[in-house]
Amino acid sequence: MMKKLLAAVCVCSMLLCGCQSQGTYLKPYAGVTASKTADVSSMIDTRVWEGFAADLGVVSVDDSENGIDSETLSQIDAKEVFLTGTTDSTVLTAYNIYTQMPPASITKILTALVALQSVSDKDLDQEVTLTDDVNIDVADAQVCGFKPGDKMTLRTLLYCMLIYSGNDAANAVASAVSGGDIPAFCDKMNETAAKLGATQTHFVTPNGLDDPDHYTTAYDLYLIFKECLKYDVFKDAIHQASYTADFTRDGQEMQQTYETTNYYLLGYKTPPDGVSIIGGKTGTTDNAGLCLILYVEDASGNGYISVLLGCPDKDTLYSSMSKLLSKIRK
Repeated sequence: MMKKLLAAVCVCSMLLCGCQSQGTYLKPYAGVTASKTADVSSMIDTRVWEGFAADLGVVSVDDSENGIDSETLSQIDAKEVFLTGTTDSTVLTAYNIYTQMPPASITKILTALVALQSVSDKDLDQEVTLTDDVNIDVADAQVCGFKPGDKMTLRTLLYCMLIYSGNDAANAVASAVSGGDIPAFCDKMNETAAKLGATQTHFVTPNGLDDPDHYTTAYDLYLIFKECLKYDVFKDAIHQASYTADFTRDGQEMQQTYETTNYYLLGYKTPPDGVSIIGGKTGTTDNAGLCLILYVEDASGNGYISVLLGCPDKDTLYSSMSKLLSKIRK
């Protein structure tokens, strides 16, 4: 029996290390810690490796650094690039997907995931009263304009956060779910990411505003986004071109309409023929550059997740994304 177990360890070692002896490895995104190696005792426990990455797009470190699909990559200007199927998990294009960098407001997909995991569908429609946590003191930060004392449902906050990318809405979601303890909510974000195998992620805010201790990778965002897509509320929110929020301020009924930050959904940018944009999340800060994660489908209904991080400007972001999505047709 021990010989069989050791043989299994050798097989797993070859899978993780790419059959090379110089430390090249496939990052242990499932079942093990964030370290580059797993201890022998955990590797002998074959349960650790059951179903390893069975439904995930997988890329070795060497392939990530050298790039998969050089022809498409030559037409893209981004620091990290990833395109993989969700129907069959085939990786079509990848570059530098394991390098930690700030994700800006794409952070909010994990904020949404923690909230959706923490409350029932019924609880989404319970009214919450906003606190001072909605005050954002960062110049030029995207905000919905909510004020302490405003009353609205958690569903409204989620939609405003995901569609308009309101940083005040993100703080309000975190505060409502955590009982006013945003640092505790961020701890839960990191715990949730780790459980998904997103081991290179560390978030310190629910909104994604720049902080040196706030970072992730394109691959980790793929893992988080893939989990988010299991929730119908999330998929509906990211698909909306606009959203009208109903709330109460000082006893007065208020309405405010917010447009999505996704230029594909607004019709300002056009995806390649045969590709349908279901939805996604944008992100922009000085340190992160312009970022975008999308869920799209081809003409046959097959799903794909695409990620671009660190584009220099908006035109480049969307032209690069369209070039990336064009790979789906080939």
